[in-house]
Amino acid sequence: MSDILRFNFVYQEKSCSLQVAAERNSGKLTIQCHGFFGQEDTVPDYNWDFVQDEGDWEKLIYAIEDNKADKWESSYIDESVENGAEWSLEIHTLGKHTMSEGYNRFPKEFEAFKEDILSFVRMKRRQIVPAIEGFNFLAVAELKGLTNPIVFVDKLQKTFTFYNLLDDIENDGTYFMEEGDWENIQEIVLDNAIFDKFKGFPTVDGSRKDFQFSVSVGYGPGQITQRFRGDEPEWWDNFATAVYNYITMIYTEGRKPADGNIGAYKE
Repeated sequence: MSDILRFNFVYQEKSCSLQVAAERNSGKLTIQCHGFFGQEDTVPDYNWDFVQDEGDWEKLIYAIEDNKADKWESSYIDESVENGAEWSLEIHTLGKHTMSEGYNRFPKEFEAFKEDILSFVRMKRRQIVPAIEGFNFLAVAELKGLTNPIVFVDKLQKTFTFYNLLDDIENDGTYFMEEGDWENIQEIVLDNAIFDKFKGFPTVDGSRKDFQFSVSVGYGPGQITQRFRGDEPEWWDNFATAVYNYITMIYTEGRKPADGNIGAYKE
């Protein structure tokens, strides 16, 4: 196993997706995780580029070795089921590239291998501590009945983007921020103690299973998303209303659309 230089594992099922890619020589580790949250996998959504800590590479190689993943067949296909799970594992050694992939069919060691990878993903997620330092992106979204507003605020791009926030869908789009906007958004995040919401794992709670509330915070290397399904968290209304009202206010001031803003109003 010492000859493995890099590998890439991808898994996708329904709305869940997971990718873990690692390079031995550069020490780069990329994790993209969406939909693995709640009572089963307890991994909140996030995507992040890490520099490998001591022992990270060995843990990933152990998952491959212990589950004989480097010995899997090249293809596992079962087309009898629509919208089944898709997966792939690429392993690169010096001068050799091997790939195993499947659709709705798996090697016998696959579930154990996936659980080893998810355990690693959980471990790396715990190393991320949301804080005001470096915080430069916010996304707030809710799925509740017929109203599905979503807002993105990007400090680096100096823009705010919204969809389904106003009555007229033609107003959806991206607009420029001005001085002081980002600081006011930060204040809303801090006043509502949003960073504290990332310390636990969300669960599906209450009778309204089709309701979903999510907040994302972004930094230089990546982004974390915390989703809540079921009944609305008691803190959500104050937070989301403050964000939505602020974005609505600066839009009604007549902010200019950002370049390439499809659907934004024209002067």
